[in-house]
Amino acid sequence: MLPVYEGFQRHNSLVGGASLWVMQGKSRGEYQAAAAFLDYVASRAEVEWMPTVTGYIPITNAAFRHMQETGFYSRPGFAGRETAITSLTFTPPNENTRGIRLGNFTSIRSELTSEMQAAYTGQKSVQQALDDAVARGNQILRRFEQTMRGRQLP
Repeated sequence: MLPVYEGFQRHNSLVGGASLWVMQGKSRGEYQAAAAFLDYVASRAEVEWMPTVTGYIPITNAAFRHMQETGFYSRPGFAGRETAITSLTFTPPNENTRGIRLGNFTSIRSELTSEMQAAYTGQKSVQQALDDAVARGNQILRRFEQTMRGRQLP
């Protein structure tokens, strides 16, 4: 695991990465197809295959335990990968360590990427690109606030 400065406590790490969403307003058939796909992605075979070929962590504790029991983490080329799980689960998550909580994060990241590309290619000054990224990010956050008004996130 990453070292911790003397005098500081180790906490769990933030998890990041992709996510899958099923949105409202679709047909029964589309929901059945989405459910079948999610069942497939969450199947034991897929949950264990993905970390084998990508280096990502298993998405369920059961898959992690099964991979431990079958010796996955002691095989050459895979030894040490369990350190990621140890780091992610070192302490129970709390308000500040349970993940990035930024409404419409992917949209904000996209705007930031676009603005940074404009700066890198000389289309905008770095300061202008950063200012524009902040402005667009704030617009996206205000829209998220309106969407989530009165709701409590888990």
